[in-house]
Amino acid sequence: MPNYHIVAFFYRIAYLLTRLACFLYYDIRIEGRENLSEKTGLILAANHRSYLDPVLVYFACPKPMNYIAKENLFKNPIFGSFIRLMGAFPASDTRNPEYDMIAEASRRLEHRRNLTIFPEGTRHTDGKVGRGKNGVCLLAARSGKPVVPIGLIFNSNNLHFRSKICIRIGKPIYASDYGLTPESSSHDIHTMKKDMMDTIRTMVEENPPFPIKHDKPRKRTTIEIAEEQHRAERMKQQAKAAEQTEEL
Repeated sequence: MPNYHIVAFFYRIAYLLTRLACFLYYDIRIEGRENLSEKTGLILAANHRSYLDPVLVYFACPKPMNYIAKENLFKNPIFGSFIRLMGAFPASDTRNPEYDMIAEASRRLEHRRNLTIFPEGTRHTDGKVGRGKNGVCLLAARSGKPVVPIGLIFNSNNLHFRSKICIRIGKPIYASDYGLTPESSSHDIHTMKKDMMDTIRTMVEENPPFPIKHDKPRKRTTIEIAEEQHRAERMKQQAKAAEQTEEL
C-alpha cells in the first residue's frame, strides 16, 4: 500500500486541479457533508451514472480515496503503478491465489482511508438506481466500518457545459445495527443491502433539487440495452397473447 503522505500530496494537487475544472464546467452542489466522519475510514457507496462519478464522490469527501479496479487495468506497468499510487487496488489477482479483495479493503479502512464502491456494479445512464450487490454490506460486516450512501443526481442523462449535478450524502449505515458479523452470510445481509439501495434510490429519484430533463442517453451500457430489448420482447409477447385472447 503506497505511503499515505505521498498519496495525500498527489491527491491534494489532483483535488485542486479537478475541482477548479469541474466546478467551472459544471454547476455542482453538495448536500449532507455533516454526515461524514473524520474519525474513521468510511465505505462510500454511490449510484453509478458516468465515468465522472469517482471524481464527484471525491468532491464530497476530499481526502485520499481507495478504489477497487479491474485487474486488467494493472497490466500496464506505468498506468498500473499510477493508479496504485492514487489508491486503486485490484478486484482480483490471478497471479496470487491467496489474494483476498475484501481483506485488502478492510486493511485500508483500518488505516482510516475511505473506500469508494459503486454497489450496482455497472453504470445506469438513465438516472435510475439498480438493485445493487452484496459486496458493500459484506465489507461493512467484516471491517466494522460504516457505509455512507451517496446519491449522484444529474439534471440530464447527457452531461454538457453547465449541467447541474447534485451530490447528496446520506446518514451512515452500520452493519452492527443489523446484527451482522464477519461470519454473516449473503442471505443475512439482504436487509441491510435493501435499506442501503433504498436510501440511495430515494436520494436520487425523489425530490430532485432541480428539474430533470429525461432525455435518452447518447451512450448506454450493454446491460441497459439488454434490458430495453427484454422489455420490448415482453411487450411483444403480451400483445400477441392479447390478440390470441380476442380471437377466442
